[in-house]
Amino acid sequence: MLRLDSIHFAYDQAPVLRDVSFTAEPGAITCLVGPSGCGKSTVLRLAAGLLPVQQGEIHIDDRLCGAAGVHVAPERRSVGLVFQEGALFPHLTVLDNVRFGVRGGNDARVDELLELTDLASLAGRYPHELSGGQRQRVALARALAPAPRVLLFDEPYANLDQALRRELRNEARRLVADLDTVAVFVTHDSDDVTALADTVVAMYEGGIVQTGSPRDVFDHPVHASVARMFGQAQHVAARKEGDVIETPFGNWPADCLAVPVAASGPLNLLVRPDGMVLTADPDGLPVGELRFAGADDLVVVRGARDTLALVRLGRPH
Repeated sequence: MLRLDSIHFAYDQAPVLRDVSFTAEPGAITCLVGPSGCGKSTVLRLAAGLLPVQQGEIHIDDRLCGAAGVHVAPERRSVGLVFQEGALFPHLTVLDNVRFGVRGGNDARVDELLELTDLASLAGRYPHELSGGQRQRVALARALAPAPRVLLFDEPYANLDQALRRELRNEARRLVADLDTVAVFVTHDSDDVTALADTVVAMYEGGIVQTGSPRDVFDHPVHASVARMFGQAQHVAARKEGDVIETPFGNWPADCLAVPVAASGPLNLLVRPDGMVLTADPDGLPVGELRFAGADDLVVVRGARDTLALVRLGRPH
């Protein structure tokens, strides 16, 4: 496993990480998520050994790899890295890029990896002759070449189209499970999380705000940044008075809140389009435009003080 215990880190005295702790298990994908600048990539660099640990500890299996005064070099950590841009050698063929990562020039291992990642027919091509998805497959094969215990993905699919992303996500899940590898996947894309993650570690401003399954963090977000990441959450200014939430869209019962609020006073609600229901009411709120949203439509509802909200409206099939 990969275990981080109470990691703190700063660049030039500016704190970047504070008390980051989590464990990534073998055969599963742990997605490290959060807005840009929250510290996700710094966590990955520390785990890979590209940065020294200033405070806390990093273990791979039972081996201490990083702590204050302890730094195991990246090439001695049994860690594979897959970057957003692939970072392939442009002057080497697919075969030689993968062979670069194989210890002892084991050609049987190279052939196995090319078959595993569906690259055998492309072995003689150079990176500039490949599509974006093919280059990412080569990067993955090269990362797998030394049979690492831990695979670290730094937003590898960010520049690919949606259909290709889906295909590569499925391949990543299959490979991680089949090889029983520890995998940590950094992303800020909610689709990556729901398609890939066994465990979600949500970060905000250098700390971990929630850990759980994708369903846990989607259905029961405990922090505004987590709610904003999933389900198109929108802000609604409101006020709590007793057991009633007063909103521009009418009064709602206080027990509708995912996180209970005891005191009365102003609130800033985050409401998903599928968290509200349209009902026929001749004295109700005016309905604006209808927006196409794939399998559903989004209806724009105008509340008091010209407040707008999107409500998801399922379409019959």
